[in-house]
Amino acid sequence: MSQSELSAVPAAQGEGRNGAAVRPVERRERLARASAARAHRNRGVGLLLFSLGVAFSLAVFLVLVVLWVSGVKLGSWTNAVGLPVFTVSLALVTRGRRMRVDGADRVLAEDVRPPIVYLRPFGADRAEIARRMSSRVRISPREGFEKTYEERVARTLRKIGPFVAVGDPTERLPLLGAARMYSDDEEWRETVGELMAEAGVVLLHVGEGNGLAWEFRHVIELDAPERVILSLPLDAKRRKPSRQERYDAFRRRFGDTFPRPLPEAIGHCQFLYFDADWTPRLLGERGTAPPAGKSERTRALRRLTREFKITWAPRWVRVLVYIVAFFAVAWPLEKLASSLS
Repeated sequence: MSQSELSAVPAAQGEGRNGAAVRPVERRERLARASAARAHRNRGVGLLLFSLGVAFSLAVFLVLVVLWVSGVKLGSWTNAVGLPVFTVSLALVTRGRRMRVDGADRVLAEDVRPPIVYLRPFGADRAEIARRMSSRVRISPREGFEKTYEERVARTLRKIGPFVAVGDPTERLPLLGAARMYSDDEEWRETVGELMAEAGVVLLHVGEGNGLAWEFRHVIELDAPERVILSLPLDAKRRKPSRQERYDAFRRRFGDTFPRPLPEAIGHCQFLYFDADWTPRLLGERGTAPPAGKSERTRALRRLTREFKITWAPRWVRVLVYIVAFFAVAWPLEKLASSLS
């Protein structure tokens, strides 16, 4: 869970997923309420919310277009209206989609391909895609709508196989991204072990969590390095430890678990994979080609290489170059149009 943050300590010992004292009765009640909420989510209501979100934004857009065509000066208030409309519409659409997502059991029953199993700390569930201006990772073409890192990875890898994960049992609605199945505190290891045994790819997100140590040890025990991909730490917000610092902490804690030493520096690389003898390789290093082959893991690595491509310059440089290029083209065109009018 982890699946990693499912409490690795039995609830009877009075410790919750974050290490804080939690009374067993309180946790059982919380899990029961969350389970009931998930079981009774209404797909029809989800479709209604989704439709309302789309209709609301479209109606406001059409009104603005009609006013503009009619010669009404919209002024700066258009931006003041547009942002709240977009925010509300996106919230309705997201809520509707969450109410309609299929669970992992259904997805696995309908898709015979080996699954891609995503294991991560629950704290990474809502991690957003990095937007730091120093980042050299390719910007997602769906950046305005794909809010989380998990959504982006799920979209990238679903063409390889069903993308599944064990969900946080305290959540009342499944999050977008991986199709989720849920286990209680006593059964999560068994559930994760069964998923790993069936997986074509095991994607492990580097982080902290009581269950991560067990997951990494179990991955090594499976002795199938050709199926394993590590998702490296994401860019942090300002005044937070950098991704290299968080990777260093992970390597100090879990490095000895792996048969061969992990690389010391990760640079801008977002993923790490292993050769057959557990030799680690950073994905996307400049001057290195993606691995060849037709296995699920190899195909997944090629897709991740394209989606999270390491670009030629930091984001701020690319934005500046694009702006200069735009005006370099627009200025002579404007002059030409003026001379013809």
